[in-house]
Amino acid sequence: MIFIIGLLIIIIILLLIYLFSIKKELIRIKKEIIFLKKNDTNIYIHKELSVRELNHLIEEINKFIRDYNHKRQEFENKNKKLKKIMINISHDLRTPLTSALGYIDIVVNDNLSKKEQEKNLKIIEKRLQRLDELIDSFFEFSKIVLNNKKIEQSKVNLIGIVEECIAHYYDDFRKQNRNIILTKNISKHDVFTNRNMFIRILDNIISNAYKHSIGDLSICITQKNKLEIKFSNKVLEDYLDIEHIFDEFYTTDISRTKGNTGLGLAIVKEFVENLGGNIVARKRNDELHIILKF
Repeated sequence: MIFIIGLLIIIIILLLIYLFSIKKELIRIKKEIIFLKKNDTNIYIHKELSVRELNHLIEEINKFIRDYNHKRQEFENKNKKLKKIMINISHDLRTPLTSALGYIDIVVNDNLSKKEQEKNLKIIEKRLQRLDELIDSFFEFSKIVLNNKKIEQSKVNLIGIVEECIAHYYDDFRKQNRNIILTKNISKHDVFTNRNMFIRILDNIISNAYKHSIGDLSICITQKNKLEIKFSNKVLEDYLDIEHIFDEFYTTDISRTKGNTGLGLAIVKEFVENLGGNIVARKRNDELHIILKF
């Protein structure tokens, strides 16, 4: 009888020690969770007591932490991209808007003939149409970024898109006695791409050449193993850094005086890569070559 009582006492003591150890472990886990809540860290809950049920609990908590960190990183990436989109909007919408306002000022303040007024009004209409297209494309792109949607692609005539973008800048180049010269070894070429994003790519490159080059802009389209579009123009800047030309906010002193934010080619690079292509820049003497490959 005394032996049984002694054995029960030992069992009770062991159970109390076991329960105390579990309680201590739970308190420690609670403290670590509180620490994780208050601090931005990637550490996980660690095990100090080898108890199966507690180990399962810690594994589930760590799994939750991993999922939470992953979702937080996704949110931060989306937030960065959204900020980039907002910067891009302010940059790209300014070009056609400023141009349209300039032509409006000419129509209102200059004594123009009816024919000249009609011509300028048509240019204003084209600029505002471009503005509308840019707004639509930004809404589309922001949805892609925020919702991780696959970029919608459709079959379009690439030559037609290039000619359309050239037409938007034809008058601007001619006013400076400059030309946009298009050469190609194909008359028509259908590609699967996102029309709005592709127009943005071409529009930004042509706009960049218009602002920061002299003489004619040459656009050469060739189809060999890959589709290649090559833009060539003489540059004004002597200290153009080819290695950083696609970096965000890269700009030379001359570009700053012209009101350039240094985002045009950074936007181009991002869009080209989103469409599965690549882009390179080369400089030979005073001539800049920007080459797109798809």
